[in-house]
Amino acid sequence: MFFVYPNVGGQVGFNYGLSSLSAVLKEAGYQTALLNINEKLYPVPDDSEVVKKVLQFKPRLVGFSIVSLQFPYALRLARAIKRQSDVPIIAGGVHATMVPEDVLATGAFDYACVGEGEFALLQLVGALEKGGETGNIPGIWKRVGKEIIRNPVGPFPELSVLPFKDYSIFDFQRLTDVRDGWVGVMAGRGCPFVCTYCFNHQMVQRYRSERKKRVSELHYVRFSSPQAVVAELGYLARTFDRIRMFIFDDDVFTLDQKWVEKFCTLYRESEIRIPFTVNAHVRCFSAMTAERLAAAGCRIVKFGVESGSEKIRREVLHRYMTNSQIARAFARAHRAGLHSSAFLMLGLPLEKKEDMLATVNLLAEILPGRFRWSVFYPFPGTTAYKIAKEAGLIDEKKMKSLTNFFTESPLDFGAELNLFVDKLNTAFPWFVNAASALPCAPTYKRLVAEIERLTEDEWQERKRFIEKEDEALTESFLARGIEHYAIKYNRFMGVNSKYFSIEG
Repeated sequence: MFFVYPNVGGQVGFNYGLSSLSAVLKEAGYQTALLNINEKLYPVPDDSEVVKKVLQFKPRLVGFSIVSLQFPYALRLARAIKRQSDVPIIAGGVHATMVPEDVLATGAFDYACVGEGEFALLQLVGALEKGGETGNIPGIWKRVGKEIIRNPVGPFPELSVLPFKDYSIFDFQRLTDVRDGWVGVMAGRGCPFVCTYCFNHQMVQRYRSERKKRVSELHYVRFSSPQAVVAELGYLARTFDRIRMFIFDDDVFTLDQKWVEKFCTLYRESEIRIPFTVNAHVRCFSAMTAERLAAAGCRIVKFGVESGSEKIRREVLHRYMTNSQIARAFARAHRAGLHSSAFLMLGLPLEKKEDMLATVNLLAEILPGRFRWSVFYPFPGTTAYKIAKEAGLIDEKKMKSLTNFFTESPLDFGAELNLFVDKLNTAFPWFVNAASALPCAPTYKRLVAEIERLTEDEWQERKRFIEKEDEALTESFLARGIEHYAIKYNRFMGVNSKYFSIEG
């Protein structure tokens, strides 16, 4: 089987789903190959080169792993393959799970994998090899002419029965080096929360409905054993060079605090001396957990804050936590000596300027070690998409043109608020510095007042130089030992100068 992972304009990352699918197929005796398309890894091949690489492998099945932002590109490539071959093509990933009808209606894909696909794909590949029936496989939807054959999902696989991830299908050393030694790993799957912008709750609802089980019976949230996770980290440390940090990409690493305790004990006792970062939830983060993580080598704990407006979090995002709970979690992290990080979103549905400023003010109060922001993107099939659609906010043309959720908003709030979102997205750390009690605040208050006065045309001219201005400000403040937030590591991250000055 030949996998295609279109990821142009996106962040370089390891695709956990593809690594697991490939491992399952290889264990059953099948050959696999992968084309990982990202301009930071290799020059992006043109469509004809992609087709040539795929067909040279002579696959019995071509599989695309697709997120919504990459779907137009994936569709183009699938159509190019279809023009030169009758090899069947399957779409998988979040987009295919959320809107399989839309994917198959294009006519470019013969199958769509809905939900977690290890068992489904193995069954499909076996049926294709033997010339058997492919229209009755759990989790696989099939297109026959204009008809779509829909099959209910199968059970979630227990992680303990899955083979070890296939790292060899990726150029993993290159991935590691491109990411400066920061290596993504996952300890489990699933999330119990119901955030409207995420696919998790929709996935659970589909499984609950089609498998006719209660949520508790689905076993959606699963963790590998602490022993298995430490063993995987040991394998990576021994096999690949220049690993500087493990990044746990689990939605909520701290969900099961007894599991965390066991992992921390085993990791501390192991011979691995590589620090790690985790994602936490402010309601699943005790002072004891913070201390255990710090003692085991955790350097950064990341929290999804998204908005500083309790109303927006509650009514739009369905994130039921208070600003006091958020502040308390960050304080616990700081007391344990952990560097903290906050995830934020700008341009949320129904947001007004005062809501966005509430986000700025919350950050200025809790003073995280760093914060990372993105522009809200209404992923099809999510509740947040429905909220934005019903409010008439989605600019469909712009939405189809975007390949990431960092540069522009696909929502139209009107000229005035659109301009403010763009200013905030470009110079977010300046706004936080200005709202803070840090010594740098007066300088940034002046700068923020300046850019807020700019017209659209004036702003577009000034916008081109914001990162250069930020670099110059940072150089000046560092020379004087003045604490501040700067745009650092990438253009959508604000980092406290105490952190990167220590790093050098």
